Amino acid sequence: MIGYILRRRYRIIEQLGSGGFGETYLAEYPEDLPVSPKYRCVIKRLTRPQTPDLDTKERFRKEAAILFKLGKEHSQIPELYDFFEENRELYLVQEFIEGHDLGYEIEKGKPWSEADVIQLLQEILEVLAFVHQNNVIHRDIKPLNLMRRYSDNKIVLIDFGIIKEISTLEVNAQGKISSTVPIGTHGYMPSEQFHGHPRLCSDVYALGMTAIQALTGVSPQELRIDPETLEVVWREKAQVSNLLTDILTKMVRYNFRQRYADADEALQTLKQSGLLSLTFTTSLKRIKINGKYGYINQMGRVVILPQFDDACDFCEELARVKIDDKWGYIDKRGKLAIYPDFDEAWGFSEELAIVEINDKYGYIDKTGKLVISPHFEDAGSFSQGLAWVRIAQHEHYIDKTGRVIY
Repeated sequence: MIGYILRRRYRIIEQLGSGGFGETYLAEYPEDLPVSPKYRCVIKRLTRPQTPDLDTKERFRKEAAILFKLGKEHSQIPELYDFFEENRELYLVQEFIEGHDLGYEIEKGKPWSEADVIQLLQEILEVLAFVHQNNVIHRDIKPLNLMRRYSDNKIVLIDFGIIKEISTLEVNAQGKISSTVPIGTHGYMPSEQFHGHPRLCSDVYALGMTAIQALTGVSPQELRIDPETLEVVWREKAQVSNLLTDILTKMVRYNFRQRYADADEALQTLKQSGLLSLTFTTSLKRIKINGKYGYINQMGRVVILPQFDDACDFCEELARVKIDDKWGYIDKRGKLAIYPDFDEAWGFSEELAIVEINDKYGYIDKTGKLVISPHFEDAGSFSQGLAWVRIAQHEHYIDKTGRVIY
């Protein structure tokens, strides 16, 4: 498809992804007018379902109309520019979001602060509440479908499942058209959605699992399920207030009747909890301008000029930044607090941070002093006084002196 021109207007320049539901491409337009530079957009080609053409086209038009409405009325949902059929293939043309997905921010073994998770919940719940008010279920909330837009640092909700479902339609034995494959991602998808009965609260579950992943640094697929209650066991892996624990626990209950009914109910509970007051003093947020990273405050004003090759969010008053292939730390004035001497570095947790030197992992304090020498094959952040490490391909837990506990 690279170089192919669709509708004499959209030139395919790169494949962004593919799967059972179709392919996604980056395209330039308008190809039919002498405009320079060209604009960019995302084009999705859907896998043709096993249903009659008239049924497929009608369903496609209805679902595209929903996406058009959502994108027009909310700035954190990509706009739908066009949808059409060409050579019996179905295509969607959507706004291209310049940014990165939250998979780059929610990393294994690197837990977020509670304040940052609360802010994440608030922002996504506000977008999702709008989606639910339109009686639409996203069906695939996860870090890869949450884009951090570079222009304003806001999170954009992408890749709605309503269009994916078209690719799974078949005519069953009773002559009715139905979906044959559950839409969603293992670990983020609750039981009722897996069995083909998604609800608004299914999105609440998926967002809850995303928040727990950020809070613990552990992916949903690695969390234990209680064999008797079927509930996700996560509390022991995070240092978190009882208020936020209660909210997240209700978001991810196995029985959908015990969850918040929709995003707005969860959002109102979050607002009434008093937890949002914690976000008033949260970290500055990074922004990328002309290939360099800096930081903005909550008003959107640049307070640390873009000058770093890479940068991460503030954690315990310091942020890790990359300068000439080495990582160090800055304070909230943008001054170097710890000189960039490390091959890789992670955020502070309980006053210590993981650093990598010559392919080995150790820990530094906030002065930059190596308090636990780098001799581990892998390592995790401290939580409740302990951190997991890998020694000779076996996992252990150490205390803050570096002593192996078990």
